[in-house]
Amino acid sequence: MQHVFFFASKIFDFLLSPLSWIFILLIWALFAKDKLRKRKCFRWAVVLLIVFTNPLLLHFAMHSWETPAIRANDLQKTYDAGIMMGGAIRYINGDMDRPVFGSGADRYMQTAELYYAHKIRHIIISSGSGSIYMTKLKEADLLTAQLIRTGIPDSLVFAESESRNTYENALYTAKLLREKNFKPPFVIVTSALHMRRSIMCFRKQNIDVIPFPVDQHSGKLMFTPEKVFIPATEVMLDWDLLIHEWVGVITYKIMGYA
Repeated sequence: MQHVFFFASKIFDFLLSPLSWIFILLIWALFAKDKLRKRKCFRWAVVLLIVFTNPLLLHFAMHSWETPAIRANDLQKTYDAGIMMGGAIRYINGDMDRPVFGSGADRYMQTAELYYAHKIRHIIISSGSGSIYMTKLKEADLLTAQLIRTGIPDSLVFAESESRNTYENALYTAKLLREKNFKPPFVIVTSALHMRRSIMCFRKQNIDVIPFPVDQHSGKLMFTPEKVFIPATEVMLDWDLLIHEWVGVITYKIMGYA
């Protein structure tokens, strides 16, 4: 069942994208024989393009959803383990056998910062392969090796490299935590956008976690032209992520994963 869910999620990612909606409407307008329907499809495509490239609308949506950031000093003690959720890399360079970091690199950087600030004793990286094709290269294994190369002892870094989604992150990490007899609560490090679903999944596994959200997309609202009304392609990409999270939370609730 989990395999079917994984493959289905990859297909639905395309259908959840506003760019896909605009593309479908334009194709429909191009081939529609009815002139009224043709105009309606084109009009809706333009409306969606304006809405989903507007930075101000995205900011308010993101700000209402993302978990607020906290400082490392807000963590009042040293916790037994910090859990870094996967998604720090854009893809894995198979030829070089190394990760290529993307916008989620803040997860990796802030987890290391928490260790060096003595806020966590151990690091657990939870991420297998999110690719349908490159299943043997695991993000957690590569990032674990990279953390060790920065000077963190290998006895303090653990890779959970079987998970392929947030539900499996929680499921397999919970098993590792119990095997190693780590003491709760645990600091969970992931993007502010992804934190709600992560917490829901870990608490479903009866794991007590403290959120440490990173990689904020909303940030501080600035009333400059490029932040209020000038369209931007990256805005549409962020809408992809936000809609993915909304649908993910609903789906996980229905499936009993969270």
